[in-house]
Amino acid sequence: MPTDPGAGSPPGRRTPALRRCVEVAQGLADGEGSPVGPLHLLLAAMCAGDPSSRSRLVTKSLAAHHFLTSEATGAVADAEAGLGGRAREVPFSPAATAALGRLAYWTRRTGDGSADTAHLLLVCLEARAEDEDVRRFARGTGLSERAVMRSAMTERHRVCAQDRQPSDRGPILSHGRPDRPAAYSFETRARRPSGRTVRSIGMRSENSSVSHMGSRVQSHLIRLHIWVRIWAQLVILCALAATAWAALTVTAWSALWLVSQLARRQNLSPAARLAVDLVLLVASAVLGIPWWLVLLALVSRVFDLIDGRLLLLQVQSDTADPELTERDLRADRREDRRAAAFYRVLKLTGRLAPK
Repeated sequence: MPTDPGAGSPPGRRTPALRRCVEVAQGLADGEGSPVGPLHLLLAAMCAGDPSSRSRLVTKSLAAHHFLTSEATGAVADAEAGLGGRAREVPFSPAATAALGRLAYWTRRTGDGSADTAHLLLVCLEARAEDEDVRRFARGTGLSERAVMRSAMTERHRVCAQDRQPSDRGPILSHGRPDRPAAYSFETRARRPSGRTVRSIGMRSENSSVSHMGSRVQSHLIRLHIWVRIWAQLVILCALAATAWAALTVTAWSALWLVSQLARRQNLSPAARLAVDLVLLVASAVLGIPWWLVLLALVSRVFDLIDGRLLLLQVQSDTADPELTERDLRADRREDRRAAAFYRVLKLTGRLAPK
């Protein structure tokens, strides 16, 4: 009977934690009497194994664990408990076989030497294009390959020994917490929790993870982006104050420039934003809106464009995807907002999963 595709690959290509997740997925499928599918692999990556595996740390940092039902986590726990130290001989569906075949691709993308549980999470999310069950599940959690990859790069040095890259000499999280190096214990206490609020879920596509990189170019890029954002916020504040003053003292039509401030890169493409500004510019000449107000609004638009470009460069670097566009980032933000709204509903109705 078919077993895990690629299980006979050379040693070191997969971490023990990844092999364990595949075994749990086989146990899940065996309990349902069906071949192993991408959804079984995805649930195993998110729930099975050590809580400090790379995929589970990523899941928690993105707050996706809140969207797992008790039925799903219970089924994974039962499958894991029923393994008895022996992998089940369960066939793999063509979709699951194709997904596991993509492990090497994502391993190269992250620059790792072995496929681990985070790569399993990535291949399962990638399979949603062909698998309706995974697509429905991913839509509820708001997970995307880009968000998972950026978080996986940040979490690569914090994982348990079973999911650690062979070449990684950094500190790890072990089963025995006293085994942690003292310096790392301090870093852990100083680390701020992420992914636990509506705002953090809604903005997870905005957060850069270049802190894990050693590139001086990226270090300068993130510093430049921070300064641009600071000055952009100051210009926007001045533009809003000037708009309110002009609307009260010069002409009420000055309030039209609030539309320009609402047409941000989170919602519209650069061409659409510039089109809005052009229409308002023509209207200003006709309606007698002060020229300095127009100039101030246009300066804020310049900062907006630079801010968007710098963020795009950072995400392209984080995801090793030079073909990434601002349209992709807007799609990610829409998914984040849906997940944040779902999180809010679960919290208000008392159905939110524990941390």
